[in-house]
Amino acid sequence: MQKFLAFAALVLFLTACQSRAVSPIPTPTPTVLPPLARVVDIDPDAITIPIPIDPPSFNAYINDTGYEELIGELVFGALAEIAPDGTFYPELATEVPTPENGGVSDDGLTVTWHIRPGIRWSDGEPLTAADVVFTWQSLRQSGIYAPGFDLITAIDTPDDLTAIVHYSEFYPNYRLQFGGEGTGIFPAHQCGDPAQMLSWDCNENPVSAGPFVLAEWARGERLVFNPNPNYWVPDRPLARQLVFTVEADAERREKMLRRDEAQLDLWVEEPQLSRYENDDGITIAATNPPRFVLQLVPNLSRFGTADTTQPNPFLADVRVRQAIRYAINVPQLNEDVFNNRAVPVTGELARLGCRVEPYRFDPQKAKNLLSAAGWTDEDGDGTRECHGCQFAEEGTPLEFDSFYYAEFGPALAKAHRTIEKMVYDVGINIHPKPKEGVQLWGTWDDNGIEVRGNFNLDLWDDGFFGNDPTDYLYDLYDPRAIPTQNDPLAGLNVTRYRNPALADLFDELYTPISDSRRQKLLCQLADTLNTDLPTISLLAFPDYYALSNRLQGVAPHIYDTITWNAADWQLSPQAP
Repeated sequence: MQKFLAFAALVLFLTACQSRAVSPIPTPTPTVLPPLARVVDIDPDAITIPIPIDPPSFNAYINDTGYEELIGELVFGALAEIAPDGTFYPELATEVPTPENGGVSDDGLTVTWHIRPGIRWSDGEPLTAADVVFTWQSLRQSGIYAPGFDLITAIDTPDDLTAIVHYSEFYPNYRLQFGGEGTGIFPAHQCGDPAQMLSWDCNENPVSAGPFVLAEWARGERLVFNPNPNYWVPDRPLARQLVFTVEADAERREKMLRRDEAQLDLWVEEPQLSRYENDDGITIAATNPPRFVLQLVPNLSRFGTADTTQPNPFLADVRVRQAIRYAINVPQLNEDVFNNRAVPVTGELARLGCRVEPYRFDPQKAKNLLSAAGWTDEDGDGTRECHGCQFAEEGTPLEFDSFYYAEFGPALAKAHRTIEKMVYDVGINIHPKPKEGVQLWGTWDDNGIEVRGNFNLDLWDDGFFGNDPTDYLYDLYDPRAIPTQNDPLAGLNVTRYRNPALADLFDELYTPISDSRRQKLLCQLADTLNTDLPTISLLAFPDYYALSNRLQGVAPHIYDTITWNAADWQLSPQAP
């Protein structure tokens, strides 16, 4: 009997390492440490999770593979986190600061955190407000970027359990300032010089404020975690031991799960996913709604100029972008390429519940829009040409290259070829070409394709973390976030989309307004984006996991990595 569970959550995406960054931080050379003594016995009732590679470290601020988040969540405590329903809850703090409870000042520039008394690190040292200060100082002095930390001007500690955070301007996502996927508070007494985060010993062998402690790391083989004897939550963790076994081969990971040699297979893809669904001893869990959205990203400025005063001859006219969307049969794309595993979406804010008018597959409407925009096929060769169009020279064919993210794998290449055929049916001739992420999203100095405007159309996936997309959306759509040669770090508005009305909207979003007002503004933004189509959203991808029926308590969701509640995991007895 096939079983399928959908957990209310958002998603890391199918590979756990598809996040987009303009300036990726290189993986540091880890400090050479003596190997941990191989004295750890594996408990017969250990929960075993195979992973394809060793995590680079425990520090998710300096790496982005997804695996450092898995293990970081086991040892780092956060001041606050997000529950599966999208609400915030306190973890190391006694409560989540809000204007209503006095934790946030009227101007939003001061946030007061109160730490639970009696929390100790696994080595017995107390966890105090000094650790909060150390975490902030480390992310500022080391030069490693983390959202919002550059806005903190000072942190006062009137006592060991109070941290008063002062901001230069209101930070909408302040509640996750010291938390998030696999991150949290660093131990000041163990890690060392705040400016030397890349070379900290605690990146490799940290003391823990979480439910587990690292007992052994045999690189290339396994990581073993035992219960933290100083964990502050009574009667947790439930599991006797967690073992992450390094196994690169997906088919071997599948065999381990089927033989009960492992109890959880992460970020499962085809063909394993379909086979798992037919196994009575295995349950499939999918994050729902999903997080990462597959979208076409048009350049609204002329190729190679990065100049907002020079419109793109093909895509600056919104009618052409709307025609592209009407020409794409998204359900068919989902079926043909993704085996109906993805979810059609109307935009990046669909998961917030904002209602916008959906684009439905309508090739005739696409043709009508193109003709109205001055793109017609006068020579009958199947490709439309400019005949009175707004931005191109007369006679220019509606034909250009389109790039896609190569590391995504064969599915994205197939998706782009499918899109190529669909839009050609209405007279648009695109040529899909793969580009590496380092080429697409490189910095200005590294001649990044997008930041310098050296593209017409791109295809990739992205999505915002948490439940407040203000920072994410500002970077992509605010007219002040357009990178230029004089200001290459202005933001990630590489589409060169300019809607002056959005500046005022974002200004209000960056004030301490009520959650209901924030929701209203975000839905207003969703409606504007749906009309202007600065990006063209198509599908969103759930994260899929395969679980042994013996494994209880796992609840994957999009606001955190799957190990967010590992303290509640346990195994039921094996059948005789």
